[in-house]
Amino acid sequence: MRILVTLDNWGLIGGSERYAGDVVRALASRGHDLAVLCGAVRKPELAMPRGSRRVVDANYSDADATPSELEGLARAARGLEPDVIFMLSCFQPASFTALEGVAPILRFVQDHTLFCPSLNKILADGSNCDRPLGSICLERYFRGSGCSCFRQPGRVRPWIEGVGEFKKKYFEFEAGKRSRRSIVASRYMKDELVSAGDADSHVAVIPYFTHANSPAIARAALSRETERFLAASDAPLILTPARLALPDKGLDVLLAALARVASPLRAVIAGDGPARSWLEAKASAEGLGTRVHFTGWQSAGQIETLYQRSRAVVFPSTWKEPFGLVGIEAMAHAKPVVAFDVGGVSEWLDHERSGFLLPRSDEAAMAAAIERLCVDPSLATRLGAAGRERALRDFSEAAHLDRLEAELSTVS
Repeated sequence: MRILVTLDNWGLIGGSERYAGDVVRALASRGHDLAVLCGAVRKPELAMPRGSRRVVDANYSDADATPSELEGLARAARGLEPDVIFMLSCFQPASFTALEGVAPILRFVQDHTLFCPSLNKILADGSNCDRPLGSICLERYFRGSGCSCFRQPGRVRPWIEGVGEFKKKYFEFEAGKRSRRSIVASRYMKDELVSAGDADSHVAVIPYFTHANSPAIARAALSRETERFLAASDAPLILTPARLALPDKGLDVLLAALARVASPLRAVIAGDGPARSWLEAKASAEGLGTRVHFTGWQSAGQIETLYQRSRAVVFPSTWKEPFGLVGIEAMAHAKPVVAFDVGGVSEWLDHERSGFLLPRSDEAAMAAAIERLCVDPSLATRLGAAGRERALRDFSEAAHLDRLEAELSTVS
């Protein structure tokens, strides 16, 4: 099958892009003819399978692309002769429309950007939104405090911009409904799409897969700074791989929880992002200067090394996580996971079986769970073993690809 994978950014930005690289590699390994069409290439770049093609066209992500530029986009896609388009992200409804006539589209809705003007279902006060796309979005924007990324303060023309952004999101969602099929990774995301107006029969759930802790990923050496931090103590290592962003990633809550833990520990926060300086300052203010280490961006091999050396993984997201890929990666390494019960997290994390599923933003509960894992290595081992068993059973690459290939074949 000739499959054209389309997305806005080809680069290791977050879980969605990491999935893009993994699924392109996996589909190519099954003999499919793969091509990638993206709006931009970001560093660090994802690897392309040998023999696969990649086309970069900025018009795919450009809200101001002209009709002739969009026709050029469609022409470039046609030149790749796809049987089906597997669309992983598309920020512009005009780009979706341009590609509709090229081949049938199977769309993977990985996050909230398709149906939320704020992009992350977080209100201005930091709480999570529980309402679907609709008039409530405009009511909050014009009469309330708005949402974290959809509110009036800071805008030059708040009325015009607000209505324009809402209309764009509405048309983007309506375009998405015209795909032959929508794929999501969790029942939570299916419920979100259906509540916003998609048809139940149009949305299929295919959970993510992980090949973490496999021969496909070789361990890599850590930086000297990280090694010095780890060598300074033999206390249990608590790992959090995350993009350093606020408020959705919950890293501020994690730091507050770590400050409550009485037992010796070392905590490594692996990742980078716009909130790094603020988080480092908070860690210092919480008295965690010698207990918490920020590594910056880590390669897949370095993350593999950190997983192997950790006792437990904390996944502190406070937004409505569409899935939480880090969680099943940790489980594949037989590491217990501590996380908040938000979005689709409860679909892979079993409380007190493979880790601890806690009330959202409850730093005291998070501290208590981390404390238990620090003082009881046998508990960590037992929970981790159960998590690995489930990861191998429910989140394997083979199971994911079997179901994805079936969907691709159906719509092509």
